[in-house]
Amino acid sequence: MAEAPPPYRALLIGNADFPDEPELHALRGPANDLRELGAALTDPEVGLPWQVSELLDRGSQEVEEAMYDFFEGAARDDQLLLYYSGHGLLDIRGRLCLCTQDTTLARRGLRAVHHSYVTDLMDHCPARTIIVVLDCCYSGRAADAKGPDPAAPFEGRGRVVISSCERRGTAWDAPSEGEPSLFTGHLVAALRHGAVAHDGYVTAYEVLRYVNDQLRGTGQLSCSKTEEHTGDIRLARRPVPVERTVEPAGRSPREASLDTCPVFTPTRGPSKQPSVECHFTGAMHVLLPGSRGTLSVYLDTLLAAASGGEVQGWWFAAQPLGYRRRRARLTGTATPDGGVRFTLPDGVGGRVTWPAEQLKAFEQARATSSWPTTERPTQPDATHTVLKAHDRKYRMLTRAPWTLAGSLIAFAASVVMTVLVLTPHVPDQIPIYPFILDLLSGLFVSAFTYRVWVRSQLQRFLRIPELPVRRMLLNTYVEPAYTTVTDQGMPVTIPSKERTYLWSEDYTLALPSGFFNDIPPCPSPLEPDAPLPVEVMGLPYPGEWVLVRSPQGTLWPAGRVKHCYSSDFDRAIRRHRPLPRGPLARRGRK
Repeated sequence: MAEAPPPYRALLIGNADFPDEPELHALRGPANDLRELGAALTDPEVGLPWQVSELLDRGSQEVEEAMYDFFEGAARDDQLLLYYSGHGLLDIRGRLCLCTQDTTLARRGLRAVHHSYVTDLMDHCPARTIIVVLDCCYSGRAADAKGPDPAAPFEGRGRVVISSCERRGTAWDAPSEGEPSLFTGHLVAALRHGAVAHDGYVTAYEVLRYVNDQLRGTGQLSCSKTEEHTGDIRLARRPVPVERTVEPAGRSPREASLDTCPVFTPTRGPSKQPSVECHFTGAMHVLLPGSRGTLSVYLDTLLAAASGGEVQGWWFAAQPLGYRRRRARLTGTATPDGGVRFTLPDGVGGRVTWPAEQLKAFEQARATSSWPTTERPTQPDATHTVLKAHDRKYRMLTRAPWTLAGSLIAFAASVVMTVLVLTPHVPDQIPIYPFILDLLSGLFVSAFTYRVWVRSQLQRFLRIPELPVRRMLLNTYVEPAYTTVTDQGMPVTIPSKERTYLWSEDYTLALPSGFFNDIPPCPSPLEPDAPLPVEVMGLPYPGEWVLVRSPQGTLWPAGRVKHCYSSDFDRAIRRHRPLPRGPLARRGRK
């Protein structure tokens, strides 16, 4: 007989109206927070068998009694979830108070739920796991052990505390009526579909990781505190797909899992399956079993060689002491059936082959921007070498330090020449050409200094072990030149300017277009002048660095993404789709 699953019990508390205190403004989020979170916890497809109780707009005594019954009635095998949404205040000692319907600023010590009360209930609760989620201002004090009061955190074994902001931070309310707050909205999305599942279950660690990724750039940062391995507790589940031996008719290649592993045939010994790391820029690294070597190729050149000809790859082999890796070029050739084959060096022996059918699947994945990405690649040096050999824009960036050094030498030479020219002249006979050379060489120095800075930022970006991936649309818009009249009545001509935009349902961003590759105006199979579907690597927030992967290759940015003004976006994109409204508009604080 199968063992029954442990009971899951949740108490969701929300307070939106505070009639006794005019300075505590009414909130739009708590009622929606309780509804959305309760529905996500009990969802028949992704939820666990939670027993959910809700308490909305109640006084402090009623809330404390509900908490008392919730913790005192728990059994040893229970998993408890306590959630609060509303205003958070600090008392005169800097301790966190959860506001209730009868809370006032003058009597917050009497008409509010203090953290010490919740801590006492948790200390005497026999439940195996307790999760506390707070969506209010200053909630980080419940998850942070720092501060003047060492008893402030909800400490203890088997406990998880997740707060919506830092200890001195504020939490955003819902952007509009009928929507959850910013933090709880991402929390619900993590439970339903956003967080990564392992073995069919979503853990508290993955939920917090997803929420933090979504909150970056909003001015609000979530905090957490866990004890030992409590972060691995289950909060939701994911349906495990059933493997099928026969693909159904009409199933697109994008829906099927893409196998990037080639066929490895050693010259001696049994054949073993290699492992493949796919970098988001298109670099592929084949880690051969039983050896210390890696074959690295570029996706675009691999597909170009399938139609005939040769393709250049790189072979990396570790030295005996493992201090440095020896690298060498390898040449791959097209097979008679349309595949690509690499012959490995004599010290290793064997062949690596991608069949024609596999390369066709690669081509379709590149055309739909659905190329898979390894979460934590281990070959950053090999990625740099491959990109430098095959990507012209990336190679231009890697040469920036040498061009900067040359421009500095030219600038120093021009300054020395200016001094030598000016020495024998009197002030009335000073020539102007030395100053022109100084100005030109100085402009070159500033331009190449900026490129070196961009290169350093991109090098750091490429070494990030794991990046979030988001599907977005991209388009360029040439703003035509126009003439305007100044206040003095003089006409001024504004030249034309090219702008690049990224947008999705939640985000609208402007991109610097100085280093971007040429973007085709019509990506097949969309209609003419349609936006280009791309994958954005990184956090799509203003002030952040991102990389854009398109079917034509990686687009390298010249700087951070920026805010997109609605007037510019309306002129450029409005004719394609309605203007999306992001989650950061019209928000209040909790």
